[in-house]
Amino acid sequence: PKSSFITPEKRAKLRSNPVKVHFAEEVEVNGQSQGNSLLFLPNVLKVYLENGQTKAFKFETSTTVKDIVMTLKEKLSLNRIEHFSLVLEQQHNSSKLLLLHEEERIHQVVQKKEVHNYRCLFRVCFMPKDFKTLLQEDPTAFEYLYLQGVNDVLQERYAVEMRCNTALRLAALHIQERLVSCGLSPKANLKMIKTWGIENFVSSTLLRNMREKDLRKAIGFHMKKTQSQHDPKQKSVDQARINYLEELSDLKSFGGKSFGATL
Repeated sequence: PKSSFITPEKRAKLRSNPVKVHFAEEVEVNGQSQGNSLLFLPNVLKVYLENGQTKAFKFETSTTVKDIVMTLKEKLSLNRIEHFSLVLEQQHNSSKLLLLHEEERIHQVVQKKEVHNYRCLFRVCFMPKDFKTLLQEDPTAFEYLYLQGVNDVLQERYAVEMRCNTALRLAALHIQERLVSCGLSPKANLKMIKTWGIENFVSSTLLRNMREKDLRKAIGFHMKKTQSQHDPKQKSVDQARINYLEELSDLKSFGGKSFGATL
């Protein structure tokens, strides 16, 4: 029977413009997720967000990359969606990302054998010219970009060109951002790192190659150095995040200024 809650006008509108994408619940059997890293089910795509969440989308043969991106725009309350896209990340090789064109159809993407060892990420792929402008125009997108930058460092996406000193400076800036976020003085005792866990600020490679005591000492040095370089009046969380992104943007591979290619 036809629903009495939908007017004829609404029904006609739905027929002419059907919903192509919607969230789906994760399917579990005996407490374990079903499907591979790319799919929950044959017609349900997994999309990994930078905040640690995983979203699931049912898709049809007509569903495109843009459909999912625009759905995420609404769900995450993003304004500057032109900076975002879906990418495929190769498992066990986080530095290899494949950008999906917005007109690509999802069912064609997932049918390719070579992508079965990939997972789908929602990322800032087209970097803003100015971080402050992005912050002013879309604070949510700015925060997402900051989280993405932190995750990229910890997951060693820039391992090929990341020097030890750069990694230590980024760790110092990350800790300063955390201190300001918690309402603590940027000059707080480095013992706070123990509380949070130093592994949340440096990559696993750095942890393996340096003793924790030496790491804390080196990070402390860079914290003092960066404090002297930045205006002490600018101690907001946003400014701390801008400082981090500006340091990160000096890397050639940040934002695709330089990238590897196979001919």
